[in-house]
Amino acid sequence: MATPEPDKTIRRCRMVRGRPVPRCDPGRTGAGMAEDAAGGTEREVTGNDLSGTVHGPVVQARTVVGGVHTHIHESGLPPASDVHAFTPVANPPRPPSGRLWGRDDDLDEVVRQLEAPSDDGFGVALVGMPGVGKTELALHAARKLRARYRLTWWVSAQDGGAVTRGLAALAHHLLPGHRQWRTPADAAAWAMDWLHHHDGWLLVLDSVETPSDVAAVLARIDRGPVVVTTRWHVDWTECGLAATTVEPLPAPVGAAWLSGRTGLDADDGAHRLAADLGGLPLALQQASAYLRAQGLSYEGYQRLLDAEPGELLDSPAWTDVYRRNTARSLRLSVDAVAALRPSAVHLLRTACCYAPETIPLGLLAPESQTSLRQRSDIELLRSYSLITADGGSVSIHQLLRRLLRSGMTVDGGEAATACELLRSALPEDPFSTVADWPHWLRLISHTEALDAFVDSIGGVPGQAVADLAGALHGVGTFMLAQGWTGQARGSLARAAERRTTALGEGHADTLASRHRLGEALRALGSHEEALDVHSATLDARLRLHGAEHRLTLQTREALAITCKALGRTDEAIVQHEAILRDRATALGDDHTDVLWSMHNLALTYKQAGRLDEALHLHRQVLERRTAVLGPDHPDTLRCLHNIANTHHDARRYEEAVAAQEQSVADRVRVLGPEHRDTLRSQSNLADSYLAAGRVPEAVALHERTLAQRERALGPEEPDTRWSRERLEAAREQQHRAPGPDGSP
Repeated sequence: MATPEPDKTIRRCRMVRGRPVPRCDPGRTGAGMAEDAAGGTEREVTGNDLSGTVHGPVVQARTVVGGVHTHIHESGLPPASDVHAFTPVANPPRPPSGRLWGRDDDLDEVVRQLEAPSDDGFGVALVGMPGVGKTELALHAARKLRARYRLTWWVSAQDGGAVTRGLAALAHHLLPGHRQWRTPADAAAWAMDWLHHHDGWLLVLDSVETPSDVAAVLARIDRGPVVVTTRWHVDWTECGLAATTVEPLPAPVGAAWLSGRTGLDADDGAHRLAADLGGLPLALQQASAYLRAQGLSYEGYQRLLDAEPGELLDSPAWTDVYRRNTARSLRLSVDAVAALRPSAVHLLRTACCYAPETIPLGLLAPESQTSLRQRSDIELLRSYSLITADGGSVSIHQLLRRLLRSGMTVDGGEAATACELLRSALPEDPFSTVADWPHWLRLISHTEALDAFVDSIGGVPGQAVADLAGALHGVGTFMLAQGWTGQARGSLARAAERRTTALGEGHADTLASRHRLGEALRALGSHEEALDVHSATLDARLRLHGAEHRLTLQTREALAITCKALGRTDEAIVQHEAILRDRATALGDDHTDVLWSMHNLALTYKQAGRLDEALHLHRQVLERRTAVLGPDHPDTLRCLHNIANTHHDARRYEEAVAAQEQSVADRVRVLGPEHRDTLRSQSNLADSYLAAGRVPEAVALHERTLAQRERALGPEEPDTRWSRERLEAAREQQHRAPGPDGSP
């Protein structure tokens, strides 16, 4: 198998293997004993050293030290009802403001409803217009109740995807050592199940734009306490929530707010300005920040507000804004910042190109330029209350985001900047660098949002489109490594489409995305389609690089493996033998690419029934990998597994059992008991027990493996179906076996 292609986005990438392939075993059919490498650039996820506390998905860490909590369950992913929140946690997007002006009675009522919900409800919906302070009220309520709940989980709920990601993050927090969820939706479903079975938590679903996005979540959880913030006045009692309308602040309270934040008197001018701003805390906050920064009087600010032309504010995008002066206030603050530091406004507009969620600072400036300039820009924006900055991330109020996006065009260059920054912020290795996996998860929503925004404004320069395509390629590769094959296919197809547009059909990066797309198709079981994609990619790489180039050899090997998966074994053997010769000539006998070619050729020999040749090659690979990579490298561990399988096919069952028992022990020690490859060794060991006449041991081990795979992979994955078939076969043999006295 080849090493990863040196694409700009991905270096040292090694892909998770594809689906099991048919075996040439006279006694069995289907997938099982053969452990195949799925494609030209597909490799095992390597072992990793991991230290400290890791939040998010964690995959096969070879050495785990420090504050990493894992909860291991014999059957793989533990039932949600059995998992407890071991460490108190709260994840609000920011701290609440120091004082909740004019909301003391509202806060007391919200806290009362959460502490003592009605008989037919389990939470509260805070309803009100944009900018009225719903999120602030929820932040204060959560802080006031923090001693009551062990877990307070905050989910940005602007759309269904954000809800899914927020709940998936809860699942990964509760089980940081597990990666058994195939998709974020699976992880979110597990989290909802956990919420349904446990007490002692508070869930906040913030900024709900589409009530139906959270209605299904509330129905699934069916308990609380839950806080929803939304501008939508619907019948929230149908969802189990009591609706509380958050009203604008009265003019006297607004005047006191302005006075308290500016140091000016709460005089008639303060009352008039507060009334003109509609009593909306967001507008009052913007006005007080502007007054303080500019040293203006209330009357001076009022004159500026009245002079604001408002052409942008009259656009259809503002039909849902009840208080136009709120938008005018925001606009004045943006203009003031632009006069002081244009780079700060460019940063703000760039942030608006991403998803309406917390934005990592790495998406706002290249890491090499994260310096005094960026910090000064952020501090200025924060001083005008245009952003909320907390540690390594930035948040923007949705009202301001909509205002800025409605006036953005390609001429401003913000979309192109966002594409470049997103591309440069991608982690280097989406497969084996475990600590980067939470960062990859955060990038998915921003990549998808930017992709849609680029389409909406049109005319983005070709280089920016290429940068965006690189991000789509990276995210798609990450999804493929996670086993989210359907999502991976979509992202990689989009990357190939955008690269074709920006770079051309025959560009190396375009071919890299097409190659990855072929791998995703094969992982989905679409072998014929994968064969077509790999064949076309091979033709293009032959023209671009020549027959002996490493990238060409990668696609040649991917094509050979797909042929093998289709049962075209003789053709696959010819291809693998040629690839091995070419690689050995170019790279030397001990190069890892050469060892993968030997490995894949041995598997194909075994499928063809050429068992002695297969065993000889596997032993050679074991010897060389041990010398080159070490005895505990996952690639080395693969060798003993396949040696055991070859013994089994040769009906040397005692040798097969001994080798596979050692393989299981080694993989449990290095990869963990629930790793996909550990379970494959375990399943094959059960088959060898059965063939050796150790029927009760075979049944017990197949039962255990099936339970683990059902939880880890789902009921319909090929490995799970294979376990189900093998368990039935073992049980049939157990029922046919004679009793101790010779009776049936």
